[in-house]
Order: sequence, then C-alpha cells, then structure tokens
Amino acid sequence: MDNLSLKKKIIFSLVVLLIFLIVAELGIRAILFLTPLGNKSLNLDPYETPDSHFGWRLKANYQNVRFSPDTKTEETLIINSKGFRGKEFNKEKTMDVIRIIAMGDSVTFGITPETCPYSVQLQELFDKEYPHQVEVINAGVEGYSSEYVLKRLKYDILQYKPDIVTVYVGWNDLYAVNPQSPLNSKKMAKLAEFLNKFYIYKAGRKVIFLWIKPKLDHLITPSNAINADAAIYDKFEPENYKNNLKEIIKVCRENNIKVILINLTSILSDKMSQEDIKKVHYPYFTSDIEKLKKLQGIYNQTINQVSQKDNIPQIDLNSAINQISDKGRLFFDTMHPYCEGQKIIAEIIFNNLISQKLLDVVK
Repeated sequence: MDNLSLKKKIIFSLVVLLIFLIVAELGIRAILFLTPLGNKSLNLDPYETPDSHFGWRLKANYQNVRFSPDTKTEETLIINSKGFRGKEFNKEKTMDVIRIIAMGDSVTFGITPETCPYSVQLQELFDKEYPHQVEVINAGVEGYSSEYVLKRLKYDILQYKPDIVTVYVGWNDLYAVNPQSPLNSKKMAKLAEFLNKFYIYKAGRKVIFLWIKPKLDHLITPSNAINADAAIYDKFEPENYKNNLKEIIKVCRENNIKVILINLTSILSDKMSQEDIKKVHYPYFTSDIEKLKKLQGIYNQTINQVSQKDNIPQIDLNSAINQISDKGRLFFDTMHPYCEGQKIIAEIIFNNLISQKLLDVVK
C-alpha cells in the first residue's frame, strides 16, 4: 500500500507539474500575443516551406510585416517570386554584369527592414562605385547549415549561373554538433530545436545556464573534469562541416563559378561587457562562453585550412570586426548584427572583393 501510495503521489505530482507548465506556456503566449510584438514573436505566419531537395526554402511571393530588432517596429519582409529575399531579378543575367549570389544562414538572410541585409548594402556600394556592373542576390535562409547550403547550391542556385558565390555559413553547424559526442549531436539538436518552440523551456534554460549552473560548476565540477573537457575541445575537428565546404568548392569549380569563403564573426571577445554577455545565447550542450569562443576559433580555423588547401579566396571578416573596440553594439545576440553591423559587413566584403581583385570592374 505504501508503494502504491508513493507511486500515486509521484504521478499526481507529475500531472500537477505538467498542468503548471502548460498554463505557464499558454500564459506567456497570451501575454506576447497582446503585446506590440504580436504574432511576430509567435511566428504564426511562417515564410518558409518544405523542399524535397534541400530541407526547406523561402516561400515565393511572400510579403508580410516582421518585428525588427533594429528599428523596434514592424517592418515589411519581402520574398520574391523565385524564393529569394529581396527584389525581383531575371533568371538570365544581363550580359557584362557580374552576378554575385550570397549564400548563408540567418546572418545573410538578415533582419528587417529590406534595406538592412549586407547583400542589399553591398549592392548599393557597387551601384555607387561601379554602376551597372554588378548584381548581388541574397540567397540566405534562416536555419541553414553547410549541408543545406550545399544542397541548395546543387538543386537551385546553379540554374541562375552566378559568376561568384560567397559562402558565409557555420553557426548552425557549430550549434548543432557537440564536440563531446559528435555522432549523437544530430538527434540532440533535433530535440533541442523542438523544445525551443516552448517559451517556458527557453526561460527555464536561460535561468539555469546563466545563473544557476555557472555557480554550481564552481562548487561541484572537479578540476580534472574541466581539463578533460578542454582536451576534447582542443582535439575537436568539425569533419562534416569541412567536407561540406570542400564539396561546395568542388560544385562551384565544376560549373566555372568563383567561390569565396567568409569566416564567422560574432559579439564574442576576451573583453565583453555585462550587457554583451547577456546577449549571448548558447548551444544545447554548453553554457560556457569560453567554450563557445573556442568553437568559433575552431570553425574559423577550418575555413582557413580549406581555403588554403584548395586555393580559395577568403574574406577574414572576423579579424576586421574585431578591430572595432565596441563591436558589441553591432550585435543583438551572439552572431546576428543590427543594420549598422550589416553595413560594416557589406563594406568589408566590398573592400576585399576590390583589393583582392576578385572581380573585374572598371571605374
């Protein structure tokens, strides 16, 4: 009887906890729905659609408002008839015009307004300095890893016959792969992605990772465990990411496309303000900012190795951004820049394209 009673108590407690979590989740969603963020926070009107070849793509002919972290207001988001963010373009490129397609994830996709993404601001720079000679197309898709960039390149981008493809991708690879168990990371990343749909989970995770866990780690984590973790990170190599970059290069070369790799930049640095630290969001497998910085370095080292081995041009975006002493103001989270940050990225890419003589333009 005592065992049965204990089981009933446990089941009753779990049911009460589940009801509490459901009520809390619904409460948070109700509050958000009634705030100015509205359904932009709840993402009730998605602009992505499944694709059998490369996972998902942007929904063609989509136009709606989306909350902008930059202007703090609703701004129009436009996806053209071909499923690219931004204005319409012809499938066949204009003769004597260099077509650049910028491939990547949410950093390349950019935030609203439509004048914000670095591809748009890069186009403005070319229009000003080298009018009618260069066309820049934004092929960024939120959530894309190097795997999806490769697939979209093969099954979609090639038909538009770009002269140059820039590749700025890696953050979703980094956030999905745990260096301590890379083979199991895909399943865990899927679970984390599912749980991340719930606001109560995100709030609880933030409390645990930012306040509770760091204090407990100092009390209960033995030094030999910390050293073992460090050794694992030191030896980690993102093999799938490296192989995807190599395959992207191979596909571009087979189709006479010049490919340019861009390394990863972020808010992370050795001298971060408390305000900057609060902006950081972490992968599912760690809440240690030093490990996150280590991983960014590892992925950038991989980009550099692939670039040198395959003799591929690289734009060292990270070093350029790191020269800005107050770079934290450029980002609203770990790696996503405000419009000012996007402008600086566009300027760095523009200056590198010209200084490295990566395209033939004339004044």
